[in-house]
Parts: sequence; C-alpha cells; structure tokens
Amino acid sequence: MPYYRCAALAITIAATLLAGCKSSDKPAQSNTKATRLFAVSVDAAPFFRRGPQSGRIPDLQLPKDTVVKLIRPSFGFSKIEVVSSGEKGYIASEQLRPADSTLLAAVTTAPASSMTPTITETPETSSPSGEQFNLNSDDPRLVPPPEQLPGIDLPAPAPEP
Repeated sequence: MPYYRCAALAITIAATLLAGCKSSDKPAQSNTKATRLFAVSVDAAPFFRRGPQSGRIPDLQLPKDTVVKLIRPSFGFSKIEVVSSGEKGYIASEQLRPADSTLLAAVTTAPASSMTPTITETPETSSPSGEQFNLNSDDPRLVPPPEQLPGIDLPAPAPEP
C-alpha cells in the first residue's frame, strides 16, 4: 500500500475516533426547551442587564425559583433570559440549578400572569412610571397594511431547455 494511502487512512481513523468522543464533564445539550431551563437557587440573585462590572450594583434581584432560559453558559456569569418577562441579562453561574419538574410544569401550563415572579428593581435603576401602551390591540393603526401582489400581466417564465 502506498505511503499516502496509509497516511490518509490513519487521518480518517483518527478523525472518526475524535468525532465520536464526548467530554464526560460536559452535560449533553439538546435543543429541547426543558434541558435549557434553569431556576435561581439562592434567595435573591443579582441580575445585570449589560454584564457585571466592578463597583456597579445589580439592575435587579431575581427571587428564588425564578425560571430562566440559559443562553450562554460560562464559568463566572452566564447569559440568561427570564422566562416570564423575556428580559436578557447576566447572573452568577453558581446561583443557577436545573429547574425541577414542578417549576417546568408551572411554566408550560400556567398563564403568563400567574407565573410572573416578583422582580425587585434597585432604586438607582428604576425608571419613573410612564405611559403604558397595549401593543396587542386590534387598532387598525397597529396592523400592517396588506402586501401588494404583482400584476397578472407579467411575462411568462422562460421555457426550460
């Protein structure tokens, strides 16, 4: 067998073996919603909208058992999305734990108003209560106009060879 065929065979075998290996310290990730949902494990977890910075106080305090979706795990702070509000930010990774079945059941079956946790804003970041808008309205000004279709007198498509 020529040398280049042996080298190609060795590379193919090595690539196959390495592709089949998994790291035992990483949890298997899938695209299912249940495996990406976590809960806050401490009484009040500091939540930062733009990431933690030294000398800065947290934007919010997430209460215990708040269900969050893990966007990007990390060693220090992980990027998350609060399931009830859709707000994205950062929380310390050690303050998260996998959500148990009762929390997952509450998230998937309860209406949004009953699963909203009490999120307390710090006084320095709270905004004055302004005008609230209902964007889920049937107001015709909020409905986009219908899409205009091209005219029927377009040329016929070119014949295929």
